[in-house]
Amino acid sequence: MVEFALLLPIMLILMLAIADMARIYTTMMSVESAAREAADFGTTFGAGKWDSTNRPMTVSEMERRACVAASNLPDYRDPDGDPQTGGCTNPSFAYCVTPTVGGTCGPIQDSDGCDNPDRAVPCDVTVTLTYDFHLIAPVNVRVFDTEIGLPSTLSFERDSTYAITDIEVAP
Repeated sequence: MVEFALLLPIMLILMLAIADMARIYTTMMSVESAAREAADFGTTFGAGKWDSTNRPMTVSEMERRACVAASNLPDYRDPDGDPQTGGCTNPSFAYCVTPTVGGTCGPIQDSDGCDNPDRAVPCDVTVTLTYDFHLIAPVNVRVFDTEIGLPSTLSFERDSTYAITDIEVAP
């Protein structure tokens, strides 16, 4: 009985840590999938989505799709409570467009020509989602102002990049 009483708390903490690791893994995969969903929408149906008149609708729809795809996550937060409207705060949404191969990622400009379906090298759309995850059982110890182990909250970032292409089917 004494051995059982000594080992039970350690076994319970170990089981909770294993469960948290599984939750972290599945959450990271869900956040990555939500980023893919948003980036895929930004590139589907071609470069016309990125001209100056369609760009605001494209970005808001990308954010809405990311929020809907992430709405089943355990720490999902949306100020208005409806993922269909977009604007979730956890995960947070960011996007950028890279007009040249190896170029810098930033906000799209009309002068970039990403709305041109005949570009030799297509622009890339990158969607980044940042997510704050709260552990069930943080396994950490504080020793002399130094934390050892896992904190109570983990923040991670997942991104996905797709090329803007206009694929034509030959007759």
